[in-house]
Amino acid sequence: MREKLAVALARHIGELLTPELAREIGREAVTLYDMSIDPWQFAPERQGMYVFQCERLMDGGQDLRQQRSNYLYETGDGAPIRTDWARLIRQSREGTQVIFTARDEATNLLGSVWLLIGEDCDTRRKSVTDDILYIEPTHRVGMLGLNLVKYAERCIFALGVREATFHFRLENGADRMARFLGYRAISTRVKKSHNGDSFADVPTRHTGDFNGSVA
Repeated sequence: MREKLAVALARHIGELLTPELAREIGREAVTLYDMSIDPWQFAPERQGMYVFQCERLMDGGQDLRQQRSNYLYETGDGAPIRTDWARLIRQSREGTQVIFTARDEATNLLGSVWLLIGEDCDTRRKSVTDDILYIEPTHRVGMLGLNLVKYAERCIFALGVREATFHFRLENGADRMARFLGYRAISTRVKKSHNGDSFADVPTRHTGDFNGSVA
C-alpha cells in the first residue's frame, strides 16, 4: 500500500496540498491498490433453478454479510460476533479472497463458499483454504452444496490453484461430501475455546463439561 500511495503522491508533485487534494490522492491510492480478483473472468453456470457465480464482498453484498453472520451464529460457541468487515474487504482488494455463490432465478442467495488464496511456502504451489461454506437450511437436501464446491474448484483451478484444503464439519455429515469430491483426511481438526475470565475454568476431559468429541 505504501508503494501505491507513493505513486499517487508523485502524480501531484508541485501542487498545493489541500484537504480536497488529499482526499483525491487517497482515492487514487485505493484504486491503484485494488488487486481484487475480477469475478467476470469466471462464466456463471446455470444448473436447473440455480446460478453459480463469483462475487466480491466490496461490491455491496449485504446478503453475503447476512449469510456469513448466519453461519457464525449457527456454528459459534456463544462468543459475541464482531466481524471485522474492513479486514475482509481488504483481503478482497489484496486478491487473497474469492467468494463463489449459488442463487436462484430471483437472485436470492442460497449458498456461498469463501476461499482464501495463498502459496505453500515449501512447494511454492498456489493453494486455497476455505473460510466458510454455508448453504441455507432449506436447501441442504440435495446436491446444491456439492455442485457449488465443484464450480468453485473449476474456477480456482483456472486461477492456477493446485491445492485446496477444506474443513468440513462433522455434525452435519459434510465429510461424506468431501470424500465424494476426492478429498482425503490428513488430520483431525480440534478446537478449544472459553468465554470466561479464568483459565482454570476451561473444561478438560477430567473437569468441567467435556464429552470427548472433536470440535
